[in-house]
Amino acid sequence: MRNKILTIAFAAFALSLSSCNDYLDKQPMDSSTDENNWVSEASLQTFSWKLYNNFSGYGTGWSRGQYLNEGMSDDYSADGYSQPTSNAPSTSGSWNNPYEEIRRANILLERVDIVPNLTDATANHWRGVARFFRAQQHFDLVKTYGDVVWVDKVIDVDDVAKLGSKRDSRVDVMKNVCTDLQFAADNCAATTDNTVNNMVAYALLSRVALYEGAWQRYHENNAENAKYFYTIAKNAASAIISSGKYTIHDNYQSNYLSKSLKGNSEMILYKVYQYTGEGAAATLAHSMQGWCNSSSKTWGLTKSAVEAFANADGLPIYMSTYSDATVEDVFKNRDTRLSKIIEPNVLCPVGMAYTEGVNSSTGYWTNKFVLASDYGTGTWLAPYNTTDAPLFSYSEVLENYAEACAELGTITQNDLDISINIVRQKHGNLPAYTLAGGALSVAGKTITHDPKNTFGVSDLLWELRRERRSELMCDGFRYDDLMRWKLGALLDFDKNPDGYLGASKAAIDAFYNAHKGETIYKGISYDDIIGGNFWNSNNTYLSAFNTAKNKRVFDETKNYLEPLPSTEITLNPNLKPNNPGW
Repeated sequence: MRNKILTIAFAAFALSLSSCNDYLDKQPMDSSTDENNWVSEASLQTFSWKLYNNFSGYGTGWSRGQYLNEGMSDDYSADGYSQPTSNAPSTSGSWNNPYEEIRRANILLERVDIVPNLTDATANHWRGVARFFRAQQHFDLVKTYGDVVWVDKVIDVDDVAKLGSKRDSRVDVMKNVCTDLQFAADNCAATTDNTVNNMVAYALLSRVALYEGAWQRYHENNAENAKYFYTIAKNAASAIISSGKYTIHDNYQSNYLSKSLKGNSEMILYKVYQYTGEGAAATLAHSMQGWCNSSSKTWGLTKSAVEAFANADGLPIYMSTYSDATVEDVFKNRDTRLSKIIEPNVLCPVGMAYTEGVNSSTGYWTNKFVLASDYGTGTWLAPYNTTDAPLFSYSEVLENYAEACAELGTITQNDLDISINIVRQKHGNLPAYTLAGGALSVAGKTITHDPKNTFGVSDLLWELRRERRSELMCDGFRYDDLMRWKLGALLDFDKNPDGYLGASKAAIDAFYNAHKGETIYKGISYDDIIGGNFWNSNNTYLSAFNTAKNKRVFDETKNYLEPLPSTEITLNPNLKPNNPGW
């Protein structure tokens, strides 16, 4: 919006000069105009590439992308303390940037009509691509702000009425988002060249509809709207499943540690990285691996996250005699995904650093994104990492499908068998779920109520959410999931201390005593390690933060949505009122 205001200001300045400089408005015969730039399908394709930057993946250069990057999460603790917004900002890229990208998408959409000699199928493909990105950006706005202005055309700088629009209701905006994505799914080509295609559109449709279905159920208590969106989410995921184009394989780590994801049977869309040396013409690299193997404090998994993974028998740990007294105990007979996400043989709190000086905020080293074979090569350190990043994966789609079926109350054994039972067996080496009487069981044992489920969520849904969390750990979904489920309380330190605590002091003590004679730990004083870290009140678990100074509080009345920037409301008073609590 700021860019639009600047454009208006510039236009006003230009008009003031027009009376004496009319001749400057004459277009030179040999110059380019907007109309003569759109000469072929290649023009549309070239313009569309910029929109792909909206997929952050692992980030670019030193920036972080979507992975292991949620400043507020009960899955892992960042290297610094963060809490919900406390004051409305004057400006925000979270508001401005999506609207800039929406304008770009609308330009692409409108220019399709002036490109000559396009077949109807080709034209509709590019309309689908434009509407895909338009939907994506509106979805980001709705997640952040709730009610927002829906923009479905390029707004002229003189269109005062549109520039002064009121916010549209989030449910109307999200219905438009789903309509855009359904159009994209129906019309985008069924390509296999790692660009936006019909399956990518279905994948985003399943994601956005699942989000809004949950919001309507848990925030708005609107059963009709919830059913509307959950049905769309289920059908979109079903379209991908029934296509037969994707399968779950048994190498979970390869999805995150591959220099090329081409040919990976789980990838619906991924971001390609490469580093060919300084000054190279085509270089795109990231720092995901570098952030994880740095001597700076890395983002460690929390006690809550570690305990979310099932035992090897497929049952949650509260149904067994789980112990975290040693690191060996933590990983003994567990879902194999746990040992693929954090290093099972290491505890490295501050002062007790592992190889390369790695230390962790919680003692657990998150090495899900660290490609060991890169060690000593030019792509080992940031910002030269070149592993490809998943953007839409089949496993997410299967998790979406199962949740939507359960929320609709229609889930069957077959629904489980074609979705998350495959994921559990292939990625976690776990036995399948069996559905009977509305409850889940494993190998004849019914999964009982989790004592930590104090939110009135059914045991069935709670277990499916736990499975989703395990599969998508560190992938950038947890914060959104907590927001849509209205579980912001799990981000509050007082209400969920396991969401910021890490390894037990007993396990750290045992690990140090077992390895203190090794070269890497010689000369280290254990008293210094203890004194150099934060601990919980009874000195039994490593604390990621000094909670005497930093304690996250989640305000249920205001923190599910961000406040609109004050400058935007000043420029357009019709955006008022601001979000609740602001």
